Amino acid sequence: MAHRRTVFLVLAIGWVLTVTTLSLMPSSGLPGISFPHLDKIVHFVFYYVFFILWYGAFCKENPFYTISYKALALSFVLAAVYGIIVEVLQYTMNYGRAGDIEDALANTAGIICGIFTVILIKAINKTTKRAN
Repeated sequence: MAHRRTVFLVLAIGWVLTVTTLSLMPSSGLPGISFPHLDKIVHFVFYYVFFILWYGAFCKENPFYTISYKALALSFVLAAVYGIIVEVLQYTMNYGRAGDIEDALANTAGIICGIFTVILIKAINKTTKRAN
């Protein structure tokens, strides 16, 4: 179990570094892709993955067979606070980036979908285990 948590922790830290770098680098350094609402989709995916990885790191048991409400709460708070900090930094830094309430909402939607994913996978695993 400790090995699994270590893997999740390393992946989570790597993800934080990646998200931080991409979120705070000057907008001129980002590729210009024209796709409607791509920015919001990226925010959603960043924070969905962020939540899942930290949930796995905080869970003492297999994160997809049991639900740890403590791990859910810690992951939610960490992701939400981190998202707020990044948006504030984007707002205050002069790198051509702008903090945006809609980005914060996309972040929150990703986190909430992460919570639902954990609950859904646990329910599926429980049903599958009963069927076998």
